[in-house]
Amino acid sequence: MINEQLYANPYNSSVAGFYFSSYDEYKTKSSKHVDPCGLPVEEYEIDYIEGELPELFNACNIDQSTLQAWFNEIEIMDKPDQTELYFRCDNLGQDPQEAIYDLNSDGSISAGSSLYYAYSYIEDSGILNTLPENIQRYFDFEAFARDLEYSGDITEFSYDGETYTATGF
Repeated sequence: MINEQLYANPYNSSVAGFYFSSYDEYKTKSSKHVDPCGLPVEEYEIDYIEGELPELFNACNIDQSTLQAWFNEIEIMDKPDQTELYFRCDNLGQDPQEAIYDLNSDGSISAGSSLYYAYSYIEDSGILNTLPENIQRYFDFEAFARDLEYSGDITEFSYDGETYTATGF
C-alpha cells in the first residue's frame, strides 16, 4: 500500500476536517464527525495532501463516491494500468469506474514520444525498405508523427514525469 495523506474538507464551514490514509480510517472518522449543533457532517471535498499519485488522483476526480475505489482498486494497480487509467480519465474524460472497467479492452499505450512511435512503426513495418535507398533518406518522421497525432491515430501524453503514446482509443 502506498503511504498517502488525504484530507476530508467538509462543505459545512463551521467544522474542521480531518486527515486520513485509508478508506477504513475515513469511514471511522466521518461516521463520528458532527457539527457544533450535533448534526452529522455528511459531505466532504477530498483533497490529496501527500503521496506518490497526485496526478492520478486529480485526473480521476476522486470524491466521496469514488474514494473506496481509490483505496481498494486504483492505488494498488501496477504502473501500466495506472498510466492507462490516467489517460482514460484525463484525455478521454471517462469517470474512474468506467475507465477501470475498460482497462486493457482497446487501444494500447507505449513508453516514448509520438516521434519514437512513428519511427518504430516505420521501421517495424519495413515500408521504407520498399523504396530506393536514395529516396529513403528523405522520409520525414517528424511530419509523419505530427500527421498521426492530427488525425487522432495516436496521442502523446505525459504522466508521472514520463512521456507515453496512446494508440487505438
